[in-house]
Amino acid sequence: MDGLKFFHQLIIILGFSIPVIYVFNKIRLPSIIGFLITGILIGPFGLRLIDDTAGIQFLAEIGVAFLLFTIGIEIQLARFLKYLADILLTGGLQILGTFAAGVAVGLAMQMSLTQSVFIGFLLAHSSSALILKILKDRNDEDSPQGRISIGMIVFQDIMVVPMMLLVPFLAGDSGPSAWLIAWKLVKSILIIVLILVAARYAVPFVLERLVTMNMRDVLVIAAVVITMGIAWMTEALGLSLAIGAFLAGLALSDTDFTHQIISDVNPFRDVFLSVFFVSFGMILNLDFLRANTAYILLASSAIILVKAAIVFSLVLLLRYPLRAALISGVLLSQIGEFSFVLASQGFKSNIISGDIYQTFISASVLTFIVTPLAAAGIYRLLAGAGGEADATAKSESCLDVANHVIICGMGLNGRNLARVLKDTAIGYAIIDLNFAKIKKAKSKGDQNTIWGDASSMEILRHANVQAARAMVIAISDRTLTKTCLSNAKKLNPQLHVIVRTKYVADIESLLTLGANDVIPEEFETSIQIFSRVLKMFHIPNSIILAQGNIIRNGSYGVFRDVRYTQEAFDQISQILAQGTIETYYVAAGNPIIGRSIRDVNLKARSGALIINIIRDNETITHPPGEFVFQAADQLVLFGSHRAIDQALTILNGSENDARASA
Repeated sequence: MDGLKFFHQLIIILGFSIPVIYVFNKIRLPSIIGFLITGILIGPFGLRLIDDTAGIQFLAEIGVAFLLFTIGIEIQLARFLKYLADILLTGGLQILGTFAAGVAVGLAMQMSLTQSVFIGFLLAHSSSALILKILKDRNDEDSPQGRISIGMIVFQDIMVVPMMLLVPFLAGDSGPSAWLIAWKLVKSILIIVLILVAARYAVPFVLERLVTMNMRDVLVIAAVVITMGIAWMTEALGLSLAIGAFLAGLALSDTDFTHQIISDVNPFRDVFLSVFFVSFGMILNLDFLRANTAYILLASSAIILVKAAIVFSLVLLLRYPLRAALISGVLLSQIGEFSFVLASQGFKSNIISGDIYQTFISASVLTFIVTPLAAAGIYRLLAGAGGEADATAKSESCLDVANHVIICGMGLNGRNLARVLKDTAIGYAIIDLNFAKIKKAKSKGDQNTIWGDASSMEILRHANVQAARAMVIAISDRTLTKTCLSNAKKLNPQLHVIVRTKYVADIESLLTLGANDVIPEEFETSIQIFSRVLKMFHIPNSIILAQGNIIRNGSYGVFRDVRYTQEAFDQISQILAQGTIETYYVAAGNPIIGRSIRDVNLKARSGALIINIIRDNETITHPPGEFVFQAADQLVLFGSHRAIDQALTILNGSENDARASA
């Protein structure tokens, strides 16, 4: 296909998709149906804006591959192996049951045994892309119905290999022997195991070296190359792209890179997957549909009812809940993508006629349109009946922590905060893009650490932001800071967010985005400076804190273009004009030891008054002038700030030293 023509077709697909999806969103219908309708409208049987779909089909396959990759990475290898026996059992029984039903239907329609067997092949598969899209949109992959559905479609994909090998045999050719078919199936399983094991150990090792470069684009490229590379490898070895992508996802599950990779790959997946559903709508022949409407509607209804009934009965037989059986039956009730590949091969091999082929294609597209509607209806029905079908529980991929603090950035501020929270037994999670810091934190026992971009929705969900109490954003990138704040507030509007910023110009926009507290770094530094200067002059901590609060409450308005008054400084002046209290410890060797209060004459020389003296844990109030100072006495002084400062100089003997030197 000409490159420019392909580009034009892609623009047409995406351009037409936007208004259609907008309309379907307004009338509360699944977006998948909007994509299918878009394909019907612009395809070779509609407005004919696109007539050559070869390149579009290739993009569609990439979309399915990316979808299987993200599902594999979220399922996690440990859980997949845990449920492997269930996958083999449910998948095998589903294939067997649906195949038998297809054969029975073919024989009832007076087809030959060969054609009936082929109909069984076609009926056995369901759509990976459609099922996984519905589950993902509802965050329902970890539910019983999610595990059942994913297990069945993975098993279906594996069974494509022997079915494709049997097509020549069904066409009347000699075809491969039974031993060859068995060997091909065994070889496929061995290939899957070998690729999974190799990728499991090699891929994380390579990624760890790449992420230490702290270059986001390198990780994105690596994730795409790994996904497509393993998918290409499996296709070259006789399996499908989808299986390879699924294996790549499993290989990367349970690693520190999982959620960031999902975040990076999701945009690619969504674009390519939308192309897949549009391309699927393009194959519907509207002229044939109009000429055979009743027959096609009957065929599509029969497909949906038969497949749903088989899966429903099977899931109940395996003693799963009624809800899981109902949802699984609806999800697996359509025809799958690989069925179209088989149908095309069967048509070319003269196993089925052109009319049967067109009827199958048309009925299958209709099952694609009905499934999202039926799924939405069953979820809503079960939710209305008191179930939780439409509101899933916390995903297993979330950190097991709640009412916690999320720290974005492991700089000095983040590390100090984490240390304090740990000492006070307050739960926390840390997010940082520096893999070396995350690895070091985990080695020290901080398991609730996440490598990734804190502005990513996927990363925030993994940190369980929905259940968090507070978030501290201490990252240097001002754009990522704002995105992180905005996304966190979308996921948890009640979250208390404290943001550190270097730029006072960002204060207003951060508050508008929902920040509860904004700490401008430069301004807080100035408060720390004057606080330390005041401590040198023995200003009490309570006074210093009061001054800092006055500055914060009044002067932040300066940076938000609010007219500033003298009120804050007037309050500070009033505080400074008041007297204060200071304590002084008489250490051994102090020159006032052995002298009386009258001899030292502190009040006359400084203006400060000794109001109490603590000796041997006893308080002497208003001590007389004859009172003689001893080591370890504690003097309580009262006076103005200037007087206290002068008194401390006298008590330390500094004034006498100065006179002696003079």
